[in-house]
Amino acid sequence: MEIPKKVRNELDKLYEAYDNPDYIVDYKGQYLPKKGNVFTIRHYHHVDRDRNNNELWNLVPLGYNDHIIEIHSRNNKEVKQRIYGFMCNQFPEHEEHYRKYLLEV
Repeated sequence: MEIPKKVRNELDKLYEAYDNPDYIVDYKGQYLPKKGNVFTIRHYHHVDRDRNNNELWNLVPLGYNDHIIEIHSRNNKEVKQRIYGFMCNQFPEHEEHYRKYLLEV
């Protein structure tokens, strides 16, 4: 299921680069352009992999390589730990959810 445009726009505002509104900042501090093909430039990954759960706190911005190569092609524990730290800073009230789906898998 595709993330609804309204939710994607809210995410773009939430993760918008403070010094350039044409970019979002991912969990590594990497600038990703808002415009262009969202699947080859940037992606919002469902932490719990439930594509119906489009809550802002369940979606993390990732670059193409991090999403396709690191998350879906490998079980990269280091990347998941970094995402865990980033998301806990953004939404500390959901720390248990992140631990369950990023660290205990």
